[in-house]
Amino acid sequence: MIYKYFKISALLFALAICVFSCKKSEETPSKNVAKLGAQTNVEIGGFLSVAFKTVYAQDAAASNQEKIDILCFYEEEGGNYIAIAAPGTGINGIFTGESAPENWTVKNQTYFTVPATELSIEQFDQLADGDAIIQGYYDETVTSGNRKVKNLKINDIYAFKTADGTFGIFKVMDVSQGVSGYVELEYKTK
Repeated sequence: MIYKYFKISALLFALAICVFSCKKSEETPSKNVAKLGAQTNVEIGGFLSVAFKTVYAQDAAASNQEKIDILCFYEEEGGNYIAIAAPGTGINGIFTGESAPENWTVKNQTYFTVPATELSIEQFDQLADGDAIIQGYYDETVTSGNRKVKNLKINDIYAFKTADGTFGIFKVMDVSQGVSGYVELEYKTK
């Protein structure tokens, strides 16, 4: 009888170890977050490839210009302040050196719009990367003129369409003004 008791106890102990040592998988979907530095920020690259989910410094971006969809810059003139733009926007005199976007041979056009339908922060947060609805937030009637978004503020939300036809939406998470400032975006694409 004692043998059966020990046998059952050992079996229950082994089972308890298996149950409690197995960790529940709580995979949180990764977020697409990009922190983009303005033109003189030497710590944070200012050029984003949406497709490759990569931020590049200016020289590396010039070597990968066909991949670059969005760049960050700061300019007080015209009220731009911290802004993002497409490489093909025609921004001149902001970046310096031979690797400045104005010297590139490939200047992708990304267009930005306010969401076609109102979108709250909570609704944005509930969207998942790849959701079909993301494309619907881009206002297709806008075909030119919105190649930059200026004076970005925390919780601003914009939709965009890259040169390769990728639709996306982003929320501004953080902003630091100045030529060495930055903007941090969370973006989701379809």
